[in-house]
Amino acid sequence: MQFSDLAVTDHGNVACVAIVRPETKNALRRETLEQLRAVIAGLSARQDVRAMVLTGCDNAFCSGADLSDPMMGGHLPPEQRGEACASVLDGLMHALIRDIRNAPFPVVVAVNGVAAGGGVGLALAGDIAIAARSARFVLTFTSRLGLVPDLGTSWQLARTLGRARALGVLLTGQPLSSGQALDWGLIWSVAEDEALLGQALDLAATLAAGPVAGQVATRRLLDRAFVSDLDTQLDAERDAQASLVGGAEVVEAMQAFAARRNPDFLAAGRFAKA
Repeated sequence: MQFSDLAVTDHGNVACVAIVRPETKNALRRETLEQLRAVIAGLSARQDVRAMVLTGCDNAFCSGADLSDPMMGGHLPPEQRGEACASVLDGLMHALIRDIRNAPFPVVVAVNGVAAGGGVGLALAGDIAIAARSARFVLTFTSRLGLVPDLGTSWQLARTLGRARALGVLLTGQPLSSGQALDWGLIWSVAEDEALLGQALDLAATLAAGPVAGQVATRRLLDRAFVSDLDTQLDAERDAQASLVGGAEVVEAMQAFAARRNPDFLAAGRFAKA
């Protein structure tokens, strides 16, 4: 299937999805969001896809929402813009973040250049983010537009940076370099620009060869840990462990352990019990 705003390529068990709107630094218009959601839904239904890489084209990852797109409601009277904004966030932008967060496989994000506004939320929505050395994270929702962060950005920054740093970044709009993002724990690693995509695909291939059901269950546990007390989290760990222990991945792992060989999680299949 062809997409006007995306390039989708297969690399074994890994699907690479690139936003291709270089004239806007890969800004998100309605078609981009709809196509991203459709691609993730399609990949989720394919048993051969066990990991995904999300990136941008040229020297930008994503510059956030395309403010010139009619979906942003700029053509509407001011009193009607709030309702339009809420509809787009619920139906497209935040729905996309939920799609990524609930993907049935690990998602690696290769931040190949500037990530601005909602592009930061998109970059942080995956499971592991790698940034090019030249990448920058620009958050000017508040300082330049008088708005608040969206696409999950406030959730991510509060939990990763803490209140002081998160507010400092958001209220001043001071960009973060890839090195600072790494030091502050926003991303997993930094790669040289020309090596970024290769490293992201290699990492995704390593994850794809692993126990995908266990990886997805671990993601869910960690996300719940942010809002759970210890007793609730212990119960969640119990339930997750119980759901996996009889599944194909764990059965294969136990057989491999007994036979003193490496487990073949690919043979277990992605639709192992999760």
